[in-house]
Amino acid sequence: MSPLLVIGFSFGYLLLLFGVAYAAERRGAARRSLVSNPYVYALSMAVYCTAWTYYGSVGRAAHFGLEFVGIYLGPTLMAPLAWLVLRKIIRICRAQRLTSIADFISARYGKSAGLGALATVVCVLGVVPYIALQIKAIAASFDILTRVPGTLGLPVEDAAAVSSAFYTTVVLAFFTIIFGVRSVEATERHEGMVLAVAMESLLKLVAFLVAGLFVTYGLFQGFADVFERAAAVPDLRRLFTLEGVGTAPGQWFTLLLLSMSAVLLLPRQFQVAVVENVNEDHLRKAMWLFPLYLIVINIFVLPLAFGGRLLDPAGRLDADMYVLALPLQAGRPWLALFIYLGGLSAASSMIIVETIALSVMMSHHLLMPLLVRVPTARAEGPRWFARLGQLALHSRRLAVVLVLLLAFAYYAAVGHLLPLVNTGLISFAAVAQFVPVVLGGLYWQGGTRGGAAAGLLAGFLIWFYTLVLPTMVGPGLVPETVLTNGPWGLSWLRPGALLGLEGLDALSHGLFWSWLLNIGLYVGVSLRRAPSALEQRQAQLFVHAFRQPAGFEASPAGWQAAAELPDVRALLVGSWGRNAPRRHCMPSTSTSPKPMPRPPAQPSE
Repeated sequence: MSPLLVIGFSFGYLLLLFGVAYAAERRGAARRSLVSNPYVYALSMAVYCTAWTYYGSVGRAAHFGLEFVGIYLGPTLMAPLAWLVLRKIIRICRAQRLTSIADFISARYGKSAGLGALATVVCVLGVVPYIALQIKAIAASFDILTRVPGTLGLPVEDAAAVSSAFYTTVVLAFFTIIFGVRSVEATERHEGMVLAVAMESLLKLVAFLVAGLFVTYGLFQGFADVFERAAAVPDLRRLFTLEGVGTAPGQWFTLLLLSMSAVLLLPRQFQVAVVENVNEDHLRKAMWLFPLYLIVINIFVLPLAFGGRLLDPAGRLDADMYVLALPLQAGRPWLALFIYLGGLSAASSMIIVETIALSVMMSHHLLMPLLVRVPTARAEGPRWFARLGQLALHSRRLAVVLVLLLAFAYYAAVGHLLPLVNTGLISFAAVAQFVPVVLGGLYWQGGTRGGAAAGLLAGFLIWFYTLVLPTMVGPGLVPETVLTNGPWGLSWLRPGALLGLEGLDALSHGLFWSWLLNIGLYVGVSLRRAPSALEQRQAQLFVHAFRQPAGFEASPAGWQAAAELPDVRALLVGSWGRNAPRRHCMPSTSTSPKPMPRPPAQPSE
């Protein structure tokens, strides 16, 4: 199809979403909210289904069979626990006025600014590969849709792919800013964004089902025909079993753990499920509607995967793009355009929500803490702080641009060489490093700031070494000898066989070592030092959150008429630093106060 035509439809669709978001914000300002609805809430949680689901699941199933199911079975198993775990997190975030996963971790462990900054860095570096995956999916689908007929199986030139990805990044940065970073909201809720995401969830579901129906009943004679013909091919017959082409039980268990962690702790999931929640009771509907959505959107994954393998036995087409390539190959360009818009929905909704969540974290924990400590703030005092609102807004916009540029850089250097699902699993393993500090913070009062920081830092470093470093070998950023012989020839330091542990797949191996050090240091360091008074107070509020009264926008839990001195000191030190000037808060001593008049003497009896 004409590139200008595809670009026009893409911009028109994004502008339509912006119109929906703008209307929702206007209704919300008029106290007639459109998002205070359990169905909208459940559909917004379907932002979990990204381009990875839309394109990557089919590609994964085409080569590994039923292994893709693990990514969706984990959230389904997690759904019954939402009333215990997710509801508790929502209750805590309302009471403590927390607006991100970094806020949550920082507040639980003594309101530590350093720990919040560390959690932010882990989030940004861990999720950047996932955002790069979405950029790759949009760029690749645009390239396939605009190719000359008969060239679908030819590889894309690297220069053309990188150029298309760069323009995609610029456009998404613009739309992300106008969707969710046009103003600074005290509650950090974005009603317009939530309604737009819910609408996108419906569109990508319908588009994917249309693609599956076309292949299953348009190119074949139904499910039975597809599976019978696939069973007649030895290479495809192996994909019908749970072990597929080598998926071990340990790998299934790893996929379940990662997906259960991701649906709860990914920044975008935390944003839509916790920050954007307007009523705890909406969880009751989401507990069954969200898993149902996951089941429905995966009905046609295997028919699409097997159909692509049967129609392309030579393997000329990219399996990740079967959803789009098969209608094009069958001469249905307008159907392919509609399916492309569904993929654009899946990728753009993830990028918008994810970058908004990351921009809030970067602003709160990295940029603004530095700005309020610059010498200008000390010199100008209240006049400088009057401009903090604009500074916060600009810092978030800058953070959006920085995150997307990092994602593009990762795509250009490494991401374009990796399959979609592989890139997503790396990000899942990064977010899984939050599991010990979050669950420990919810149910164990003995966790301390030092233990949380040590465990999180160690887990993140092991994640990078065992899972990210090997991906840098392909583009030549790291020599291959590091994988085969280990750094400096030390075989026990090989990223894929750390300390001689062999027999596990790369993902299970990385998760095992990162969690081992993470949990071990979190518990060990916490037990060595008793928590401070502020840590103990926060631990009580988090662990016993259900003892506090529920209610949206209620007074913070534990609010009293008087505040304890350690709490006031921690608040002031976090805002002004330990060496704040005293002239703004201390009374002047240039003149001595007038003495109080003595009361008149009482007459003697």
